[in-house]
Amino acid sequence: MFTKTSLLISLVLLTISIQAQETLTLDACYSLAEANYPLQAKKELLNTQLELEQEVSDTQKLPKFELGAQATYQSDVVSLPFSLPNMEIESPNQEQWKATFTASQLIYNGGLVNLQKNIQKAESETKHQEIEVQFHQLKNQINQLYFSVLLIDQTEEVLQKNIVQLQEKIKEIQSRIKHGVAPENATQSLEVKVLELQQKTTEINATRQQLIDKLGLVIGKDISSNTQFNVPEVFITTNQNTRPELALFDLQKEVITQNSNLLSKKNYPKISAFGTGGVGNPGLNMLDNSTQEFYILGAKLQWNVFDWSANKKQRQAIAINKDIIDNQRDVFEWRQTISANAYVSEIEKYQTLLKSDNKLIALHKKIVATASKQLKHDIITTADYTAEVNKLLTAEINQKEHEIQIALAKANYQVTMFN
Repeated sequence: MFTKTSLLISLVLLTISIQAQETLTLDACYSLAEANYPLQAKKELLNTQLELEQEVSDTQKLPKFELGAQATYQSDVVSLPFSLPNMEIESPNQEQWKATFTASQLIYNGGLVNLQKNIQKAESETKHQEIEVQFHQLKNQINQLYFSVLLIDQTEEVLQKNIVQLQEKIKEIQSRIKHGVAPENATQSLEVKVLELQQKTTEINATRQQLIDKLGLVIGKDISSNTQFNVPEVFITTNQNTRPELALFDLQKEVITQNSNLLSKKNYPKISAFGTGGVGNPGLNMLDNSTQEFYILGAKLQWNVFDWSANKKQRQAIAINKDIIDNQRDVFEWRQTISANAYVSEIEKYQTLLKSDNKLIALHKKIVATASKQLKHDIITTADYTAEVNKLLTAEINQKEHEIQIALAKANYQVTMFN
């Protein structure tokens, strides 16, 4: 019985330990959010759409087959205005009909089919990249949620440490009360402070749960309240700018290039071969009123040799769109630089404050240690001691906040400058 009980307790403790060790990183949040992003399903739809469009374009290279039928009644027909001796020429029937089957094959059209396929591919890649741009914008929201949880965790750690220290001080004073060397109400100020810190802990834990619920929806994962959020080690780098918007600008210009290429080939000659076979009354011989079989073979050339420079002007108009995109890129990089510089300034500000925090905490710890000794010898009251503890608590929370703000600013800088 003892063995089974011990085993059960061990399993429970192991389960709790595993839960407590569950961790979540910022990079994992990015990856999970990308997989969970609803627009990811659009990529498969775009791939299917492109495949179908390419197949449709390829059909232009295949032979075309056409069936036709026609029946007419004419109010008049061709007749000779004179008669020939010993010869009777019968006039065509006023009721005429024919049925035909025509086959045609494109031989040359200046490569328009391949150019159309290039445009379709470039447009599909552009739509894919638009999804990457929209997802990238989600990273800022992930950063805000993730680092807000981190700040709460760091704050709670400081609060819990102070609660433990105050409770130890209460026990120490209660011992003195028991021996009659301290008044009965000597612990009240400390007990009030402990309750306030416990309330604060309850409040921030509720906020933490709200934040991890929101983050869980974004990344598509149920996040346990025991999950540990790791402080990411983010370095400010000077790598090449890799924002997905820049790739989108390039793809948009590629679409314009392909459209311009298509226009430049539209005035090229188009050559095709065709053949038509059929049966009709009359046939090709209009003077024979019998039902006849017939066929026609031929080749066709189409060439717009003069279009009043319309094609050239169209390509010039399209080329202006490239300049517009370049302008959009310049504006984007200008805003990007402003945001990046703001984050760098923010990092430098909090790093400076962090140095002051370390000095302030060291001084406040000395003051609290002195106040603790003074309280023990009734030189100061518990209210005075609590005031000094509160100052130390504020300094420690500020230090944690500045540490998280530095990490957040670095993460935002990375998101601003890189994919």
